[in-house]
Amino acid sequence: MKDIRTLHNEAMDLAMKGDIAATKNDDGNEPQNYYAMAFEKEQEAALLADFQRNPEPGLSILYRSAASLALQCGKLREAERLVAKALSGNPPSEIAIELRDILRQIYAESDKANDIYEIKIPESQRSKIQTLIQQLGLSIIAIRKSIGHVAI
Repeated sequence: MKDIRTLHNEAMDLAMKGDIAATKNDDGNEPQNYYAMAFEKEQEAALLADFQRNPEPGLSILYRSAASLALQCGKLREAERLVAKALSGNPPSEIAIELRDILRQIYAESDKANDIYEIKIPESQRSKIQTLIQQLGLSIIAIRKSIGHVAI
């Protein structure tokens, strides 16, 4: 079994490779793949540190780093969970501030994913469209489930 420091160092190496790949202006998934692998390693390090009851500030620093990497590779729920875990402990105030900042970034990204799609229908056609939707057996709720939030 790897130790916390080894896992953390491997995660930081992978994150650096992701940063380098991102500067190449490559449209591929290479940076995201590196960030995802870095996230997995850093999350493992944080969980191991927590299991071994490592003291603060090291524990919350590992959780902060793992949450930041999760955010970077688009794993918003995992990032939120890691921030919550870190804040549920007793992190130093400056790290708690950074964790809350990551939480704000998560919510901002989450809001982007929940944008409302508005379908503009002329008033004269609105009743026809509603009738058509009912005839097709669809409901606004079913449409929202398939394509997200819709305002008609």
